[in-house]
Amino acid sequence: MGYRFSMTGASLLVTEFIHLAGQLVAVDYDLVKLTSGDLDRDRAGTRKREFGELKIRLSTLSNDEINYLSSASLENQRMVAFISCVRLYRILQEFLDEVVLYKIQAFDYQLDSMDFNSFLYNKSVDHEEIHVLSEITKKKVQQVIFKMFEQAGLIDDVRTKKLQVPFLDYGIKSIIPESEHKYLLNI
Repeated sequence: MGYRFSMTGASLLVTEFIHLAGQLVAVDYDLVKLTSGDLDRDRAGTRKREFGELKIRLSTLSNDEINYLSSASLENQRMVAFISCVRLYRILQEFLDEVVLYKIQAFDYQLDSMDFNSFLYNKSVDHEEIHVLSEITKKKVQQVIFKMFEQAGLIDDVRTKKLQVPFLDYGIKSIIPESEHKYLLNI
């Protein structure tokens, strides 16, 4: 399984994600029937790029998870959007598994750029596809991952990067498999 770095084309985009999820329900969960016209963007290139990412993220969700989005609180909608990214982007899942969750277990709630840089360097030793990324792309991947953390409510903001463990209410606990609760920092 390779790494996808296309997340650099779209951060969490929760509002747009929820809108497309509603559109998906309206077309009986047929992803083929969604079009980039379902996104409200002035620039066609931006609309097409973001639509592509959001559509593939939606493909990682079950119909129950998609239905849940329409009735969930904004906080829970953010977490479901984040889980879709964890499922899709191996680099994000491994960063959580190998760095973030370890820090939480050690009661270290402070992330910094060096955490990600060290992680990415270690990955690049064994994975040529990471090794050949330009420095600009590596920086962009880092920026987007931290932005996703912020937009999901898992860090306070992208500058200070202080981890925040959210409260998982019954709704989110029942819809997201228990094995994935750790990706919402609940370990």
